Amino acid sequence: MSEQIILDPSQYPDTTQLVQEDDTPLDSFINEKQQRLLTEVLSGYELNGGIPFIVAANVGIFRTVRHPAIVPDIFLSLNVTVADSWDRRDVRSYLLWEFGKPPEIAIEIVSPAPGNELGSKFTDYALMGVMYYVVYDPLGELSDRPLQIFQLQGGRYVPKTDTWFPLVDLGLTLWRGVFESVNDTWLRWCDAEGNVIATVEELAASLSQTQSQLTVSQLQLTESQNQTKQALLQGIQLGLQLKFGSSGLEIFAEIAAIDDLNLLQTITSSLFTVESLEDLRQIYLS
Repeated sequence: MSEQIILDPSQYPDTTQLVQEDDTPLDSFINEKQQRLLTEVLSGYELNGGIPFIVAANVGIFRTVRHPAIVPDIFLSLNVTVADSWDRRDVRSYLLWEFGKPPEIAIEIVSPAPGNELGSKFTDYALMGVMYYVVYDPLGELSDRPLQIFQLQGGRYVPKTDTWFPLVDLGLTLWRGVFESVNDTWLRWCDAEGNVIATVEELAASLSQTQSQLTVSQLQLTESQNQTKQALLQGIQLGLQLKFGSSGLEIFAEIAAIDDLNLLQTITSSLFTVESLEDLRQIYLS
């Protein structure tokens, strides 16, 4: 068994300098979770009456052949679909000349690694024609404002005062809660009323809770029905004895087997008018 190596914090590697093959800094676990929360939650979700859309994380967007790709943490593009096959290189990234339009929303999640979210990317997304640019800064690396949203006007970005995107029929909100066992503040999609779009796990939990509530309600209803049935049978038994004497109890076993409360109520009221046991029997046998 290998010996465990314990490093002093001063010996930890500087993760802000670690890069991937494409020379972009590595993301943290929290950024990876945040990206999945913003993409997976829209799987199967219906936007604007069911129009097709792409929501993706860390996929390169090429504005022209001669310009390098810019890779947003998240982008959302309406009225487009992904290719059926990945064989062709020109469908593995978002090429504006292939898709025919820029994404509607680009989201950058600020991490300790430098990302130029309010620098070069601010300009690049505007040149691409991305209508809404979102900068989520959970650690306060850029400012004391965790969420900044910009809208394209006249070829440049201006601050957006609200978090609703009418073109997309979605909004964004900061939500405090648990996602994948991590209790934190998360950036989440929401509807016009500010209700977050539920994850698969949340939908399953909500369904389970609803089923539990229905089960309790059904048990309560069953108990109430049983109490009502017993009260009706007691009244019928007493009525049979008073009207027909001991012979009236000859059909009580048949009546006690009836579960229809409305029919039992009819039998109860008919005891005052029927002339014979056979007449009473015809009421619940007919």
